Amino acid sequence: MGDDGRDIAADKLEIIETLNRYCFAVDFLDFAALEGVFAEGASATYVLEPLGLDDVALEGRDAIIAWLSSVLGNLGAPGPKHAMTNHIVDVKGDSAKSRSYLNVGSGIYTVDYVRTPEGWRVVQFHMRNYVRK
Repeated sequence: MGDDGRDIAADKLEIIETLNRYCFAVDFLDFAALEGVFAEGASATYVLEPLGLDDVALEGRDAIIAWLSSVLGNLGAPGPKHAMTNHIVDVKGDSAKSRSYLNVGSGIYTVDYVRTPEGWRVVQFHMRNYVRK
């Protein structure tokens, strides 16, 4: 239990599940499900320069979902294959931060969350791609 009497282990599990919901929504092109992942005023940064693409910075849940849909929507399900590992989650009251690896070491996700009446939601999402040489 934390100082505020909350179950930190349960919070950490819910936070990891929130990130997993992002992965499943993107992988199976279920963009409507992302509304239950991102807070309304969320921001997202996708660092794509190592892949030879422009980095992308987005403000607002609708903008994030629209961009993901426009980039991935024509792939056909299933889309990318997210397999996240090595979750480190720090909870401080009603806010939290996680860091996770994309399975093959090709990316790292750093995510800030806020506790809402509906559960944990992403307020800041940062994905950095790495290219293996």
